[in-house]
This record gives sequence, structure tokens and C-alpha cells, in this order.
Amino acid sequence: MPDYGPRRKQPDINFEQISLQPLKKFLPPIIMLLFIIISGYSAFYTVKANEEAVILRFGKYKETVGPGLHTKIPYGIDKILKGEVKTIYNEEFGFRTRQRGNTSIIDYEFPEAQEEKLMLTADLNCAEVNWVIRYKIKALEEYFFNVRDVRETIRGISQSVMRTLVGDLSIDEVLTIGRIEIEQMAKENIQNGLDEYKCGISIQSVLLKGVDPPIAVKDAFNAVNQAIQNKDKIINEAEGQKNKLLPAAEGKKEQAIREAEGYYVRRINRATGDVKAFLAVYEEYKKAEDVTRRRLFLETMADVLPKCEKLYIIDKDLKGLLPILGLNEEGIKK
Repeated sequence: MPDYGPRRKQPDINFEQISLQPLKKFLPPIIMLLFIIISGYSAFYTVKANEEAVILRFGKYKETVGPGLHTKIPYGIDKILKGEVKTIYNEEFGFRTRQRGNTSIIDYEFPEAQEEKLMLTADLNCAEVNWVIRYKIKALEEYFFNVRDVRETIRGISQSVMRTLVGDLSIDEVLTIGRIEIEQMAKENIQNGLDEYKCGISIQSVLLKGVDPPIAVKDAFNAVNQAIQNKDKIINEAEGQKNKLLPAAEGKKEQAIREAEGYYVRRINRATGDVKAFLAVYEEYKKAEDVTRRRLFLETMADVLPKCEKLYIIDKDLKGLLPILGLNEEGIKK
């Protein structure tokens, strides 16, 4: 065939001459197959393990289903709304977390944070309160249909409750001992408020991340707190010393009292016994004075004589014997 080069004319194609007759017999099965595929694809849906799904039929709530594979009426008759009911959500007040993980970035200068965290206490002082609310979805149908904006409702109720609680306490209570009470009461009151609106929300916890005085008076507050800590430290040390010394002193006192009581009883018993012994001897003495006198003398001699180193028996009528025996020398007992 001759080659006319790039100027060779292309043949014209007439689409009207193409016949579709062979395809007409395959068109209904193809349409039916597409209909079945689309229907089957849109009739099934999957709910994840941490989710639940709400079924709307013609826009009206029908039921709530749990995790797994489910069926629905296709072509928009049934509409599915899913929600993560096992996920813990956070709402932060007074700060915003810009980045989470090992290197979290927290922004305390967020435009709305300054207004959120500044509160007035009962003694007309200011405090900056930062807190976090953790919550879950407990009723998915209430969460979707009862309140237009659940998140803003939670934030509004939370701020109202927190400002009320802080406003009932002094600045010292808010900064120190009142924090646990605020967390417990805030959780209960926020939950009650959400239940009144039927938001379908369950409050898991309310955590006070920080309660500080305003920056303008922070140094003064820190100085006061340091002084209070020093005072408490000195008081605790004094109490510890007192608790250490008082029991020892009480023990010594009780010991002295018991010893005195024992000595008192012992002396009385001994005196009573001596008196009874003397009276018994006296009774015997009256019965036989000479015999009793002699017995007492002999008993006394039996007790005294064994203690003597030297024994001299001298006639009582003998005169001038003492110088000869040296009985007047020093160290000799008479």
C-alpha cells in the first residue's frame, strides 16, 4: 500500500452504524446483578468492638445495636449512626493539650483558658483553677437526639458547677484541703445536671490539675504557704517531742506512785506485825514475867553474841578493869 506520510486521512467512524442488538439480551441480567450487588452491599454494616449503633427508619429511632455484623433495609430507608461508647473522652478547662504522648505540649495561654480558670472564692479572693472532666457515652440514643451540642452542654454545666463550689470555699480551702471535696462534689453535681437534660453521658472523674493564685499575687501566696509549712513543721516536731517525753514522764510518775504505795503498805504491814508480835509477847510476859524476861534476854544474846569478835566475861562487881583490857581504845564497840 502506498504511504502518504503524516497527511494521510483517517477513516471516519459512524456510531450510528454500530449495532447494539447483540448486547440487549445481556442488559437485564447485568442490571439485575448490579441491583443485587448494591442491595447486598448497602444492607450489611459492621459495628466495632468499642462502638454501638443507632438505627433510624425513615428518620425515626428504631433500636440500638451492639458490636458485630448487622443488616438493615437499604436505599436510605434505614440510616445508621455509630458512636464509641467505650472510649473515655476528655474536656479540659483552663488549658489545652496541643500534643499528647511522651512529649506533651500544654498551652495555658489559650484565649478561652484565661476566662475559664479565673474564679472568685468565698472570701473574695481570686484563684486560677485548671481541671479535666473524663466521661463516656452511656445511652447513644440520648446522646444523638436529646441535646443539640452535647460537648458544649458538658462544658457549660461543668463551669457552672465548678464556679459554685469554689465560690463556697475560702482561698485557703481551695488551695489545700478542699480539693478532694471539690472533685467529689463536682462529679456528682455535673452528673445530676447532665441527667436532667438526658444527655446520655456518664461522668467518670473530675480531676483538679492545678489550683494556683493569680500571677500578680503568686509570690505573696507562696511566701505565706512557706510560712504556714514552717509553722506546721515546728508544731509537728514539738508534738513529736511531747509525745516522746510525756509517756516516759508518765511512766516514771506511775512507777514512783507504785513504789510509794508498796512502801506504804509494807511499812503498815510491818508495823502491824511488830505491834501484834509485841502484844503477843506482852501477853506471855504477863503470864510468867521472870521466865519471859529470861527468854527474851537469851534470845537477844543469841542474836548479838555471834557478831562479836572478842568476848569477855567480867564480874559486874570488878572495878578498874577497862584500862587493862584496852576497852577504851578507838574502834572498840562498847
